[in-house]
Amino acid sequence: MIAQLLLTLMLFTVLLYSTMTWRQAPIIGLLAVIAASWGLYFVWVPSHATRLAALVGISRGVDLILYTWVVISLIMLLNLHLKLRAQMELITLLARKIAIADALRAADPR
Repeated sequence: MIAQLLLTLMLFTVLLYSTMTWRQAPIIGLLAVIAASWGLYFVWVPSHATRLAALVGISRGVDLILYTWVVISLIMLLNLHLKLRAQMELITLLARKIAIADALRAADPR
């Protein structure tokens, strides 16, 4: 019972955080809301996780939840990587523009 309460508290925290940050990353927010909602459901009705796992060919409900969590984590990692890459490209572009502007100012004989 203590584990269920702690997991519920953590999943409600995820729900709260994902709804607060929905505008910045809607896809990630949606995935987090879905995952936390299903997590809450399976925390309180674990037999349904086992039944669902059996339907898709996995022996235990815990394994299904773990596999799903890994996939969601990889999607989030890919999203973070793509955002970081875009920011690095923007920083590179800005640095080039500043360098060119500084060079033009230094070359101006006024």
